[in-house]
Amino acid sequence: MLSSLRFRLWLTYLLVMGVALTIAGLTVVVFLLRNPPGDRRELARLRLVSTLMLQRSQLFNRLPALTDAKKLQELVERADNFSSARIAIYSAGGELLADSRRALAAPLPDWSYFAAQPAGAVFRAPADKKPWLYVVTPVAAGVNLLTAAPRPRMQVLEILRDEFLAPLIQGSLLALLLVVILSLWMSHWIAAPLQRLEQATRQVSPGRFQKIKLDGPREVQGVAQAFNDMGERVQASQRSQRDFVANVSHDLKTPLTSIQGFAQAILDGTADDPRSAKQAAQIIYDEAGRMHSMALELLDLARMDAGTLSFERTPVDLGALLNSVVTKFAPQARQAQVELRLDIAAKNGGLPPLLADADRLNQVFSNLVDNALKYSPPAGLVIVSARPVDGWIEVSVTDSGPGIPGDELERIFERFYQTDKARSGGSRRGVGLGLAIAREIIQAHGGTLRAFNRAQPETGLPKSSETSEVYPVSSNGSVFVTLLPAVRPDDETFVRKRKDFLARAGRGG
Repeated sequence: MLSSLRFRLWLTYLLVMGVALTIAGLTVVVFLLRNPPGDRRELARLRLVSTLMLQRSQLFNRLPALTDAKKLQELVERADNFSSARIAIYSAGGELLADSRRALAAPLPDWSYFAAQPAGAVFRAPADKKPWLYVVTPVAAGVNLLTAAPRPRMQVLEILRDEFLAPLIQGSLLALLLVVILSLWMSHWIAAPLQRLEQATRQVSPGRFQKIKLDGPREVQGVAQAFNDMGERVQASQRSQRDFVANVSHDLKTPLTSIQGFAQAILDGTADDPRSAKQAAQIIYDEAGRMHSMALELLDLARMDAGTLSFERTPVDLGALLNSVVTKFAPQARQAQVELRLDIAAKNGGLPPLLADADRLNQVFSNLVDNALKYSPPAGLVIVSARPVDGWIEVSVTDSGPGIPGDELERIFERFYQTDKARSGGSRRGVGLGLAIAREIIQAHGGTLRAFNRAQPETGLPKSSETSEVYPVSSNGSVFVTLLPAVRPDDETFVRKRKDFLARAGRGG
């Protein structure tokens, strides 16, 4: 319990409130010690005596013209007998005109002493050093009335019975009770989302991840949102791993079985004629090539995850690169009886400059064209088009195949994901890494790669006149759209790299 966050928060609130109440209590105690209840009551009585004398005595109306010292002395002595307070009158010049206890007590200090002290302070008579409380009240034309009384002895029990202490204690207890209640609520408000986060974290490992509700303080909500995002990525990673195990186990088992079977046929003499032996060797060669391609894709993927896949950015003529890709796949297109066409925008000077890794872009577009040819039926059409779009270069690969199921448009870029769950695609069968690697490469270049179905056109699809005429909106097929950032003509980095590139090319020639 002592190690739980909720208990520590609750204890922190209590400690903070305890410190605040302690400081407030000490402040009140110091105030009561410096201003005891007896002093306050005595000063209040002296002020009342001064007020009554000024209200009831007509003699003060004639001050300071009054010079009869005897009448003044009689006045202060009668007031002393009535109020039990020492009363004195000082003239405007500071002369002591009357003192009710002139013969019974030590002489009063000069008026200069009282003028330098704050009202209600304590003075001591010069002779006996006895502490007195006094109140000075201005009368008229600089004349002052002084009322004084011996200072009462301070008693601790009297302080404890002070009228201010009881309400203070009651208020402190009420505040402490409210703090306990509020601290329990606050600690629950803060700790409850974290406890739900802890429970949800324990569910991630068994694969029962559920999003947690975003509540509590902003920082806790931020942690919860980060956990939800992490959980989704973990779920996607676990799903990809399951797909990987299923795909790789099947895609390794099938070629290995074929290789083993046809190798056995050659060894035991079943493929005894040259034609059969050649056919068996061709199948072994094709399956070995598929396994080699799988190993290369896995190696590229591992390098991307480790951040060690290097990109050598140089000025690239994207039109020439796409033309080489189309030329490379022309024999495969003829064999599949699919028309492969290249459409590069010729308006406004053609395609803008591009800084990129030509080999990696060749890998991306080769993968897209290869997929488009594999999934296009005989007499179909595959168009590779490129055009500038607001500082970007848009490259699209459009096929006339069956399209991609709507719920799988985004998943096709996940690692090891295949739309052909039964893997009945024959030569079209892959491992499910090509598109994932292609998107990683494009994103490393600062671009995007997305997929659409032609039956459900989306904003951003290429709309050249040729593709609009060949492919009606309702036709089947899919479109893979790549956006790459173009280089501005005034980009100094591009100009410098282009000069270096041309200089190296000249030396090489």
